Amino acid sequence: MNAEGGGAASSASAASSSAAAAAAAATATATAQRPLQQQQQQQVTVNDRPSQPALHLTSDEVNYLIFRYMQESGFVHSSFTFTYESMLGRSNMRNAERSIPPGALVSFLQKGLQYVGIEETLRREQQRGNATNSNSNKRKAGISNNSNNTSSNSNASSLAQEKAARKSNGGTASNGSSRLVGPSSIPPQPSLTVTNPLVTKAVDTIIDKEDELTNADPSEVLELKMHQSEVFMCAWNSVFTDMIATGSGDASARIWQMGGPKASNGLGPVKLLPHGTGPRDRKNKDVTTLEWSSDGKLLATGSYDGVARVWSLNGALVHTLRGHKGPIFSLKWNKKGNFLLSGSYDKTTIVWDVSNGSGFIKQQFDDHQAPALDVDWKDDNTFASCSTDKTVHICRVGSEKPLKTYTGHTDEVNAVKWDPSGSLLASCSDDCTAKVWDVNSDRKDPMYDFKSHQQEIYTVKWAPTGPGSKNPDKKPLLATASFDGSVRLWNVQDGNCIQVFSRHRDSVYSVAFSPSGNYLASGSLAGQLYIWNVMEGRHIKSFKGKGDIFEVAWNKEETRVAACFSSNVVCILDFP
Repeated sequence: MNAEGGGAASSASAASSSAAAAAAAATATATAQRPLQQQQQQQVTVNDRPSQPALHLTSDEVNYLIFRYMQESGFVHSSFTFTYESMLGRSNMRNAERSIPPGALVSFLQKGLQYVGIEETLRREQQRGNATNSNSNKRKAGISNNSNNTSSNSNASSLAQEKAARKSNGGTASNGSSRLVGPSSIPPQPSLTVTNPLVTKAVDTIIDKEDELTNADPSEVLELKMHQSEVFMCAWNSVFTDMIATGSGDASARIWQMGGPKASNGLGPVKLLPHGTGPRDRKNKDVTTLEWSSDGKLLATGSYDGVARVWSLNGALVHTLRGHKGPIFSLKWNKKGNFLLSGSYDKTTIVWDVSNGSGFIKQQFDDHQAPALDVDWKDDNTFASCSTDKTVHICRVGSEKPLKTYTGHTDEVNAVKWDPSGSLLASCSDDCTAKVWDVNSDRKDPMYDFKSHQQEIYTVKWAPTGPGSKNPDKKPLLATASFDGSVRLWNVQDGNCIQVFSRHRDSVYSVAFSPSGNYLASGSLAGQLYIWNVMEGRHIKSFKGKGDIFEVAWNKEETRVAACFSSNVVCILDFP
């Protein structure tokens, strides 16, 4: 697949619009005039004759066909934007790749045009029959029309029928039972999904009443409101601990200084880090990732235009790093601070040397066959990367090929994280599993294979506990967060699931352990923020904001939790 250049954005958008219009015309329904993301669960009837089996195509399926067309045609930026705006990640189409061949949209449209041609031919034949006033000819035309409709619709909708059958089985047949590979096993966990509207409302009412006892008081919440679009990322400075950085879809990052230790102290100075000089220059420069250096003096940001930037504490631009040909999804500093690692939609990872006045590419790795979604350093020279190609690579600066490649996942791998000791690597995937790999052994299979989640796992986080951490006497724990609305805690000493947190009503996008490892913050797409007591397994503080939560983060003192929202706001909660 060829990545789009900056000048191809308009043509890609045009292709996106044309594909969407063509697909809508092919379905031939009135619902196509409304935005596709507002039709997520609405079905488009193709043939509703009572004498024939109902054949239908969902808007999610139409969206997926359009996405595949743009991806296969090389419209990288447009396909990424379309996936986000149509909310395909929240649909049941994530596993459709296995059953849908390349060129499916074009094939579907061709068959649709054939059907239209057949229909028009039959209409004309029927008109000629009417002109001769022959009742027998009328009946024959009617029979012929029905038979041709059935045949054409059957061909055009075979793909939809196949996917509809899979959906009726829950959409996750391969992961229907919970299983753990390791020293011990976990019994199958029941699905937490509630489909009865009355039951759902009752459950929501109970949760709301319980949350009233733990809701943060408005005086404990400081809102940061200067961004003009969604806030995707936030990160506290671990050295200058009254500072937090945020990255937004408005093509900017900001460094905010707190006015004091509490929300009531208000806000101090704010520094704007613009990623464009004007409205036109800000196009495709959404800030997708950011991270502070270990000494707290530099902030790295990655953006949709494929450029990494390094900023000083006072907001000055120190480095502009150009080398990627697609959006940057992940940025990580090594501990020494001389290397910056980036992973991109262009399938590559780059190690940048930023130790002197001009940053440059130290080494570029191109072993992934699809977009690189996440990267994480093991030490100052060794790192892990994961990709939508379903693989995990372990690479080292100076080595041309990966040291190890893990292929145990059966779908896109969303995140990789090293444990505090650097000996275990966790990964999570759209295949609904999280895996722990023992990198010091020669085994190709995972040390643990956690299969209790019912939907995709978006992120994994290690607790700052166990060997190699600042809390070595506490158990090593791993948290997994899923689109099934649950967060699970795993004891990595024996592989047991020790807690299941299931109060969230929508996909959980972010989790973060407190510095002591005693507490866990989680945020979901429903705007719910919970702080959990890890050992007691209960929530001790809650907050409901407007919009979806994309990221949560603790400050070093464990006295504040930040959450960034799709409503352009960052909320800072006092704790406890």
